[in-house]
Amino acid sequence: MSRRSRRHDASARHRGSRTPRDTPEPRPNRPQRASKPLRSLVFSVIAVAVVAGAGLVLVDRLSGPPTLDETAIRVDADMGGFDPGTLSVPAGETVRIEFASLDTPYHSDGGGWHQFAIDELGIDWQVGPKSSKVFTLATPEEPGTYAFYCDICCGGKENPNMQGTLTVTA
Repeated sequence: MSRRSRRHDASARHRGSRTPRDTPEPRPNRPQRASKPLRSLVFSVIAVAVVAGAGLVLVDRLSGPPTLDETAIRVDADMGGFDPGTLSVPAGETVRIEFASLDTPYHSDGGGWHQFAIDELGIDWQVGPKSSKVFTLATPEEPGTYAFYCDICCGGKENPNMQGTLTVTA
C-alpha cells in the first residue's frame, strides 16, 4: 500500500466514511421480542398476582384469631382498646370468657400481648399476639361493678382506651 493510499484511508476513516475493512461484522440473530399484546398479558397476570398476594397478607393482618368457643363471651383487645368495653354477667355463676389479642407481634409497644386484669377479683389473664384463650370466671355472689384493664401496652392501666367495666347483676 502506498503512502498516498494510506493517507486516503486515514482521512476517510476520520470523516466517518467506511472502507471495507471498517465495516462491522454482521450481528448474530437476536431472539425476537414477544408481541406487545403478549407482553401486556404477562404484565397484567403478574400485576394481578402481586395485588392478590398483598390482599391476602392484609386480610390476615386485619383479621383476628378464630373463635375457640361459640358459647363463651368474646372480648377482643388491640391498640384501640377492648371490644366490648363493658360486660354484664350474672352473680354467683361460672362464665366462660374468650379473650383475644388482635395485634401482631410487630407492635413496638407490648409486642402484641394484651392483658385482662381485675384487681378486686384476682384476675390476670394474658394472651399473645394474634391468639385467643378461653378463661373461666366464677362471678362474685354479690352484684357489683368491677374495672378491668390492660397494663402490658398502650399506655398501660392509665390509658382510658385500655379500660373496661364488668358488671355483675343479680
